[in-house]
Amino acid sequence: MKTRTVNISILNYNGRDLLEKYLPSVVYAASRSQHRCRVSIVDNKSTDESVRYISTNFKEIEVYQSEENRVLCSYNNYLEFIDDEIVIFLNNDIKVDPDFVDPLLMHFDHEDIFFVAAKELSMKGEYQGNLNELGFKFGVLSAKPLAANIDKAQYNVYVHGGAFHREKFIFLKGFDDIYLPGIGEDLDVCYRGWKAGWKGLYEPKSFFYHEGSTSFKQKYGDKGKALLAHRNSFLFFWKNVTSMRMFLKHLVQAPIYLAGALLTGRWIIVKGFLCALARIPKVVIKRIESEKNFKIKDEEIMERVLEKYTFSKVEK
Repeated sequence: MKTRTVNISILNYNGRDLLEKYLPSVVYAASRSQHRCRVSIVDNKSTDESVRYISTNFKEIEVYQSEENRVLCSYNNYLEFIDDEIVIFLNNDIKVDPDFVDPLLMHFDHEDIFFVAAKELSMKGEYQGNLNELGFKFGVLSAKPLAANIDKAQYNVYVHGGAFHREKFIFLKGFDDIYLPGIGEDLDVCYRGWKAGWKGLYEPKSFFYHEGSTSFKQKYGDKGKALLAHRNSFLFFWKNVTSMRMFLKHLVQAPIYLAGALLTGRWIIVKGFLCALARIPKVVIKRIESEKNFKIKDEEIMERVLEKYTFSKVEK
């Protein structure tokens, strides 16, 4: 396996207490890697003692201070600033296994790999996810979670906690701010990677423990998160799906879905749809930009994700 330069980059906003709990596990995992692995913090304008805590206790860690809090999109500028080959994105509420790093990296021996997702567990060790497949229901394309008992690498739709090939990420222009303040950016960039002809994986030998949506949930609450999820599911479909068959189904099924939501009092779904409609002009511009890189049809991606993945070592 080729020795690579790796940057484990942790997104932080007012997470001083979380960093104290979980950052040592990341630093230790980086030190155990066979690769040239370092840890960095992308700080989103924290107003607590986060930056001071890091500079005092982890002098070897680089802190990149964003000009504004753009949530995951803050990574876009940072990745232009560094030259590491592989970047691993983590939240500040994540504790990693000591051998978290290297199982992710072996797959990048294959040049068509864009991302590799690690196995996500709760703090109690219960399976949380990160293995998924594409689903199409009620005229909306989305990622569906799969079972926990998978013990071999599989093709995967997207990554929430895992590794990206940095140059490919930059080529795709990274996380899209159309989804701000959040939910769906990770699925979007991974799906665009698939449509560009690359592939994504799930590697269960790499795993982490996730406390889960701490700062985001505090700010937006369950209803706010649900609204964003519904809004962004429509934005994702309109922006990325180019299949005429799927779009026709969407035009037929989505109104039925929305009517059912109205009749059953699920107003938040309808509100999410209306919020998405308000962003249609921006969606059209983003779609035109993204389509320039699309090489693979939507149906082909759904088939590829279900294929069996067999790892073969590439000598370099």
